[in-house]
Amino acid sequence: MGAAFRRPVVGHVVRQAAIVAILIAGAAAFVLVPARSRPASIEAGFWFEDVAFESSRLGSRLTSSEIATIESVARAELRDAFDGLPIAISSRRDVRYTLRVVQEVRDLRFRRAVGVAGQSRGITGVGGSGSVSFDFLANGAMAWAPAGAERAELVAAIGRGIGRTAIHEFTHQILPTVPIHDSRDAQSYEYASAARSAQYIGPMHWDLARPLLEQRLGSSMLSARKTGRSP
Repeated sequence: MGAAFRRPVVGHVVRQAAIVAILIAGAAAFVLVPARSRPASIEAGFWFEDVAFESSRLGSRLTSSEIATIESVARAELRDAFDGLPIAISSRRDVRYTLRVVQEVRDLRFRRAVGVAGQSRGITGVGGSGSVSFDFLANGAMAWAPAGAERAELVAAIGRGIGRTAIHEFTHQILPTVPIHDSRDAQSYEYASAARSAQYIGPMHWDLARPLLEQRLGSSMLSARKTGRSP
């Protein structure tokens, strides 16, 4: 009788231990799955080299304070465009993706001096680097800004032009094999030319690259998708 009595007790204890183990394993899986599904952030380094600019529209050379404002506007454009994606914009120069703003960028495909808004090189899953032309985009802002624009408006237009070009170039680096220039939407980040008013004035939005960036990098469900709108 004693042995017969103890046997169910042992079986009950074993079953309890098994149930506890299953519950613990389930809890661990519940904790680990969200952690694994959380996209790993990539860091993109963006900074300004020493740059200068003057134009008859400005009336005098840009001040150091105005260049700082231009950089601030450009960074705001980057943050807004990549909001919801695991991309952290910093000023570090030792990260996988880097982009620097320099005085001038030459198109290396030509022997003669041909200026471009920006250029980048990238390798899928490895990283990329590139540069953005301050001269090209500052002159573009002067050309496309509305007549009668105040100096502060012109400074902000330069910042938007640089920021939107930086978004375009980082997209090339992260999606190096994707033909983003296929976009025909002149108000999109992907559009092939910076010679347009939307580069400097008014809203801008994503066209074809945003879903591909989300697919490549993952996205946050807590942030609205940046399609069809801009600051």
